[in-house]
Amino acid sequence: MMTTLRIDNFRSFRRLTVEGLTRVSLLVGTNNAGKTSVLEAAELVLGGTGPPILVRSMRSRGEFVYPRGQRSAYIEVNHLFHGHSLEPGKSFELSALVGESPRSIRCRIIPRPSGNLEGDDETPPLELLRPGSNLALSISGDGMSPDGYLFPMVGYSVRLRLLLNAATTPADKAWKVRFMGTAAPPVSDLQLLWDDFVLTPEETKVTNALQIIEPDIERLAALSGSGSERGGGMFVKLRGSDERIPLGSMGEGIKRLLALSLNLVSSAGGYLLVDEIDTGLHHSVMTQMWRLVVEVARRLDVQVLATTHSLDCVRALAALYEESPHVRDLISLHRIERGAEASIPYSADEILAASQHQMELR
Repeated sequence: MMTTLRIDNFRSFRRLTVEGLTRVSLLVGTNNAGKTSVLEAAELVLGGTGPPILVRSMRSRGEFVYPRGQRSAYIEVNHLFHGHSLEPGKSFELSALVGESPRSIRCRIIPRPSGNLEGDDETPPLELLRPGSNLALSISGDGMSPDGYLFPMVGYSVRLRLLLNAATTPADKAWKVRFMGTAAPPVSDLQLLWDDFVLTPEETKVTNALQIIEPDIERLAALSGSGSERGGGMFVKLRGSDERIPLGSMGEGIKRLLALSLNLVSSAGGYLLVDEIDTGLHHSVMTQMWRLVVEVARRLDVQVLATTHSLDCVRALAALYEESPHVRDLISLHRIERGAEASIPYSADEILAASQHQMELR
């Protein structure tokens, strides 16, 4: 389990240390404080087995370009570096303490060496040839090849066609790190995850999780597209009804809770990073949501790192501790402040006290 995360010159952070991470840790802070960047840093350092790890967050943020007449995408790696600009010697480094073992990943801008590099097989488009074309991107890390990786720069971009293709699957199981963004996942992605749990003990547990929002759900099923009058998709059966109800008809809360449940179970023995964990959920079900997260995380050895903007979400976490004191060592809250070099940790007791006295933690 990761207990400490350190960030140097990554995205909006010149330096940040987050200590005291627990089984389930919640990050709070104002807009643009960098909470999502902390999740991305954790994803890189924990899942950094090769260059494709860079691509997921950059795709989700739109930090890539398809030049005219080109079939290859270029990711704009300057946005990963503090200040958004590049020059020789600039670098960012992410490190973590996982159990007793340190782990790190480092990206560095160096003068381009002579000879051919990966990505030199196409002529770069003229619109990308701006300052930076004489540079190269060096990527190294504890989970990578000892020699690291080296890619030529095209302006502030790197042509990573191979990496984009490698990162298009909804979840790379080899990384043991999953990232849930704020956008609703496609039903097709949920169906792929669900296929792994059909006719296993976890199938019932996932269905039970959906009953947090809709107690009348009796069963969840996925249908293939071929040979079906209704096409493929996911459907639920409600108590007292013979009708198959499309998952989308049940609302975004059900879909979000299903995605959270499936990703939790699929992260067994690893890590789940969730941006705005309360998205789509009414405050009345948030305590039950946290109970689900803590119970599954403990049972399946998953470490969860999540963010929120919602005071209701924080209060729900406090309510769980008040109802179940045995979880006190499993949960923690950390406030991220823009410009601060360390997060501000809150223990379970402090979360509860702040909630009871209507104190602002966000």
